[in-house]
Amino acid sequence: MLLAVAVNRHSLSGQINPAIPVFLGIVGLSAGFFVLFTLPPRQQPQDPATAGGGGQDGAAPVVARPPASAVKPPAKPKTPPAVYARPVQLLDAVTAELRAGNLEGAVKLGGPAFVADARTNFLKLLLTKGGYKVPDKGTVFADAGTAAGMPRYEIRLLPDATGTPPPAGPLWVDLFRDETTKSWRMKSVVVSPALLAQATTELRRHEVVITPAELETAKPDPLQQTWTFLSAVLARNFHAARQVTNRDKITQEKLAGLCIVFEEGEYQPAAERPIVVTTASKEAAIALVKVHSAKQKTDAEIGITLHPNGEGVWTIEALDFSSLLESYVKASGTGKVFYTPVVKSPQGGESLVVYFDFNSAKLVPRAISQLEIVARLLATDPAKKLRITGHADDLGTDDFNYRLSADRAKNVRNFLHKLGVAPTQIETIGFGSTAPLDPNKRTDGSDNPEGRSRNRRTEIYLDF
Repeated sequence: MLLAVAVNRHSLSGQINPAIPVFLGIVGLSAGFFVLFTLPPRQQPQDPATAGGGGQDGAAPVVARPPASAVKPPAKPKTPPAVYARPVQLLDAVTAELRAGNLEGAVKLGGPAFVADARTNFLKLLLTKGGYKVPDKGTVFADAGTAAGMPRYEIRLLPDATGTPPPAGPLWVDLFRDETTKSWRMKSVVVSPALLAQATTELRRHEVVITPAELETAKPDPLQQTWTFLSAVLARNFHAARQVTNRDKITQEKLAGLCIVFEEGEYQPAAERPIVVTTASKEAAIALVKVHSAKQKTDAEIGITLHPNGEGVWTIEALDFSSLLESYVKASGTGKVFYTPVVKSPQGGESLVVYFDFNSAKLVPRAISQLEIVARLLATDPAKKLRITGHADDLGTDDFNYRLSADRAKNVRNFLHKLGVAPTQIETIGFGSTAPLDPNKRTDGSDNPEGRSRNRRTEIYLDF
């Protein structure tokens, strides 16, 4: 406003006021200082020839900046692998991956050897193209036992497609504890021969060809052989059980007696660690089998000793189920009739045995159920013969006891014949009271009722 007034006054008077130049100079200097100290310096364009080095005339170097698209974000820290302090935690994680359909994720929870193993790829084929799946609900992994401290679990498989048969055999996975990470991992898959043969056929239907030799273990280990034997007994498959036993060391009578106890007592493998291989070397192995009967509310154990045969195949050579018999007899109750189905015979060896009431040749209900099992076992080999011997206690005359013992043997023979056993397979004889299992009297001369109960019997020999 002042400048405008001054100019107008100059125009009007025609004379120059001396104060005006001084005032304009002060204004100009103020504007120069404002620009110099407040505006940013102007950046000079970069010379490509001097980029990255010193500029001309000693000028400061110009630093080249990469385009924003080439700048990499900082790397994210890797998540450390989960630590599974207990086997069940690992199996729960594997189960979650399997049910989510993430087979690769499930496999990566194993160790390096597990990830690269051919049997692991076989498991993938079963669950993708083999027509099998894991249960949507319930238990996927069933405890199969331990060997040398290494847990083994059975993977439950179910048919996933119409026409796919149930698995013919089990599929196992071994676990180990990684001492570096202190975590449980999967080590290897163990395929049963029956499942391998079945799956090979099923996969071929889907145009998938596998090489079974790559999936077979060198030879079944003691834990696998014990499980095969136990499964055969549970299925009353006498022939399959004989395949893994030494026929010269374990009698057929003893094996049949074990089948009878399992069926009558309704025994099943224990839910946790049913088989524990307590001792194992190249020459021998000892396995402890734990079983439970919900019917009789009792637990028992079976001791099994295995040795490699001439071909290096582990074979069962000793079978101790005295603990099982003891719990079975105790749970069954003593009563008037003794119940153990297999005994050491006075004639040598072992025999199956059925018992009778006092002064009777009539078959009791328990004897009938035992003979039904014997008949099924005999049906697997129609050429096999058996001998039945009848026995009595020493009450009554010798003639009476001979007739009574012969009638007991004949009644057993006739019942087996009704069940389909040919008469030509059976030989009978009565021994009266001449071959007691237990004394009829105690050492002090008093009566021994329990001993007499064991003597009222027939014995069955499956091989003679």
